[in-house]
Amino acid sequence: MADTTIEKDRSPIIERRCRIVIEVEIRISEITPENVADYFTPDETGEGLPWEWAERQNRLLSAMLKDEENLNEFLSRITRDDLEMLIESVHEGYRSDDELFEKIYSRMGSEDALYFQEAKAEGLLDDNLALLDKAFVIDWKRAEIKDVCVVKGA
Repeated sequence: MADTTIEKDRSPIIERRCRIVIEVEIRISEITPENVADYFTPDETGEGLPWEWAERQNRLLSAMLKDEENLNEFLSRITRDDLEMLIESVHEGYRSDDELFEKIYSRMGSEDALYFQEAKAEGLLDDNLALLDKAFVIDWKRAEIKDVCVVKGA
């Protein structure tokens, strides 16, 4: 029995790995008038926030620095949040999805290339990539987190 065209053209399911290794230095500085001058200046009129507002946060910082477990959890959390923002932002070295896919579909057959070009021009490219997005499944359950830790500095 002959294979159908669909079966002959079917691409095999492939697996790839993406490794993300990150180590970042986090500097922690005391909350002093000099350190926070660009962000906060107490209101001398008494109507705004007083310096006591900043001092209270400095006491909280001091207490956190003495609580190793919660400090490490907080450092991991702020690092993750900043990493998410960096990944989501379009910066040098990363192309937008539109640019990335344009390089791909521009090399396809003319009918397909025109279809995706028109979808992009009409602001509908994302809608026309929905099934492609579903083709990539990250198996987080089998992902292996080698280590999440805070490395003590000097």
